[in-house]
Amino acid sequence: MPTGQCLCGSIKFSYTGHPVFTGLCYCNDCRKMPNVQVFQIPKSQFNIVGDQKPSTWTKKSDHGNSITNHFCGTCGTTLWRTGGAAVNTDNIGLRAGVLDDQSLLDTPPAIEVYVEKRPPWISKIESAVQLDGKYQAIEEPTKSGVSS
Repeated sequence: MPTGQCLCGSIKFSYTGHPVFTGLCYCNDCRKMPNVQVFQIPKSQFNIVGDQKPSTWTKKSDHGNSITNHFCGTCGTTLWRTGGAAVNTDNIGLRAGVLDDQSLLDTPPAIEVYVEKRPPWISKIESAVQLDGKYQAIEEPTKSGVSS
């Protein structure tokens, strides 16, 4: 069972199963946060361990939907986000850098989102589906991982 925590260890969590998908997002918000992989985890498989609950604040996302940031009120670590794009309403967007087992990040993300905002110095992940800001596929990888 994967586990994780904030930098100071006050807020701990676990989840069961596998992420719905893993991705990198280049929206305005994600570019302001450490842009590490996001694991979309079904809310039903996610659990906060212990009594310490995260602080939250909500804003409008690039999609125009409300998105809530869940973070440690002590150390400030952003742990996960909820809301945002309609496709993610039943999931939490876990900032994968807070996972205890960092080897889970060894596999490249399955998707890249808001690729039109990807900085030019970051290379496209050839094996990832390329999505625009509307979550529409603009490029699908072939089975070999090389796009056609």
